[in-house]
Amino acid sequence: MSLPQYSFLHSLFHQHAGEMAAFLKKRWPKEEDVADIVQESFLRLSNYPQSDSIHNPKAFLFQTANNIAVDRHRRNKIRQRHSGPDDNLSEIISPQPTPDCFWEMRETLEQLYALLDELPELQRHAFVLFRVEGLSHGEISRRLGVSVSSSERYVRAAMLHISKRFSEDDD
Repeated sequence: MSLPQYSFLHSLFHQHAGEMAAFLKKRWPKEEDVADIVQESFLRLSNYPQSDSIHNPKAFLFQTANNIAVDRHRRNKIRQRHSGPDDNLSEIISPQPTPDCFWEMRETLEQLYALLDELPELQRHAFVLFRVEGLSHGEISRRLGVSVSSSERYVRAAMLHISKRFSEDDD
């Protein structure tokens, strides 16, 4: 940019920037970036190939500023219309556990396997069928060849044992 062009823009900025900002605030009261719009208007004027052919630079600047505000308003309306819960990528939580969480879960699972190995065979099978496979006590009793009340008793005893041992490990 040549020195005369610079002083011309500098002069225009001092003459009209405040007036442009007031115009934009009145016309677009919800616009938060009025200063950016004013600055972008002057930038566009400085990049205009034949700026000396502009007969009314003030009108050019005001029209450019208004056009920028209209474009921003349209973009915001489109974003709002098409926005969804996944738009803010920084807030998306990965379905994968963090490494710390993964190792903690693995350690807990290993503890559970060790506790299951401490149980008598029927209690262990009844517990796994009930809690892991989701079978009812009736189905468990048929599979293991025991009564329904025995199935309930085995599962309850296994749960008490596991709960007690996990409580001991926490202390």
